[in-house]
Amino acid sequence: MTASGSDLDSEYGYDFSPEEELQLMQLAAQASSHVPTEADDNPSLQPTSSVPVRMQVGYPDLSRALSELRDQSASSVQSPLEQQVTGEGTRSPLQRFRSYPRKPLSVSDLTSGAWCELQYWYTLTRLPGGRRSRTPAMRQGSKLHQTLENEVHVPVKVDISTKEDGFALKLWNLIQGLRTLRETGLTRELEVWGLVDGNMVNGIIDGVSHEHPNPEFEEELSSQEAEQGSRQSTLTDYFPPKKKSGPGDAAPKVYLTDVKTRGNATKVSGAQLRPAKIQLLLYHRFLAAMASDELDFSLLVGRYGLNPDRLLSDALLAQIGGLHGDVFYDAPSSPVDGQDEQDETDADAASSPMDEAIRYRSLGELWSLVRKEMKKTFPEGQDSLGHMLRVQYVHRSDGRSLHVHDFPVSKQALDAYLGRYMSWWRGEREAKGVDIEEAFKCRSCEFAADCEWRSALDADRVEAAQKKVAARGRRSKKKKKEEASE
Repeated sequence: MTASGSDLDSEYGYDFSPEEELQLMQLAAQASSHVPTEADDNPSLQPTSSVPVRMQVGYPDLSRALSELRDQSASSVQSPLEQQVTGEGTRSPLQRFRSYPRKPLSVSDLTSGAWCELQYWYTLTRLPGGRRSRTPAMRQGSKLHQTLENEVHVPVKVDISTKEDGFALKLWNLIQGLRTLRETGLTRELEVWGLVDGNMVNGIIDGVSHEHPNPEFEEELSSQEAEQGSRQSTLTDYFPPKKKSGPGDAAPKVYLTDVKTRGNATKVSGAQLRPAKIQLLLYHRFLAAMASDELDFSLLVGRYGLNPDRLLSDALLAQIGGLHGDVFYDAPSSPVDGQDEQDETDADAASSPMDEAIRYRSLGELWSLVRKEMKKTFPEGQDSLGHMLRVQYVHRSDGRSLHVHDFPVSKQALDAYLGRYMSWWRGEREAKGVDIEEAFKCRSCEFAADCEWRSALDADRVEAAQKKVAARGRRSKKKKKEEASE
């Protein structure tokens, strides 16, 4: 079972951009700088003494100003590339878009740069809420992912009333996902958290399984390690040294999968694979840290502005406790010595789960259960995770498998990527567009028509072509002169 609650995103952050906030305050100040009264139109109503006069106060109408806010913002701001180094651009993208009280970084934030940094910059600065426009293909993909999740979990509606309730629901779904993995060998939509460059990041793993995606490939890489001793240090970055097996090493490994949807069966290029590979590497790193009990819970709740000691609502506890009373409620205490069996039976009949002592009444107490479930699921900590990852492509119309790509975990590859990409999030450089070899990405980009990076590339190509034509013309003239002189 997975529980779903009402959308509390507005409580974790809001979607006005900094420019819109500033303009809204300026408009409000201008509109309220003079409050109209009856005395403005009738001099006889002007006060003639120090006796307070009760005036009819009129409040400014901001509806028109608000409706024109986005148009004014679009017309007054500088070009996106200029914004990164002047004006509002003096604040880093991290400060502008992913600092409290706004929502924290997500894995999607960190993988978007593997496709096109500039496209994501345009998304953050041009689109409402900094979210990509939903296309029919995206809606089909979401529907397919929901279908896959429903094959493993049964959705249950749960009402929530506070931010703490909402996050408790996330933790409970995590607990249920871990239990499902142990019981069936497969779970889906498992949420994880981790730190990147000191920033809290969250993500949701498509598939977590005990099934090895490609044991033959791993064996092949292991054999290469044995044959090429000089490269052993490189290959052990993918696969840590194997431990000696023993009676207690029977726990199965855990492997991660990411499912991508496509509308055709054409071969997936390396450029298309890159974001998915970064995504899985991040998931693996975060889950490994959680499996080793390395995630600081105080940092987690602090980033979301949550109180770990605040009692969860009675409604939430009643709903989840009713579904899983064996977890949320302590067993009844043993009868007092000397009490007869009839009294014990009557007491049991009169009691109900809500009369029993609730074990997990706050986020802090619920986190203790998360840690226990993690220990059961990953008895060897991060070593319980396999080091082979899989990207699976399926057709968005019917879910049939199109292509799979298996690859080993690489700490170095992830660190190198994050080192480059986080420098943009920190505001140390401007966002970059795609290389000319990956210009095919522009065909599906909604910003292609006015993309400055694309325009600059086109101008460079035109200039290069003009130089070639001019050089060819000079050579032709020179050749004609030489022929004429002969």
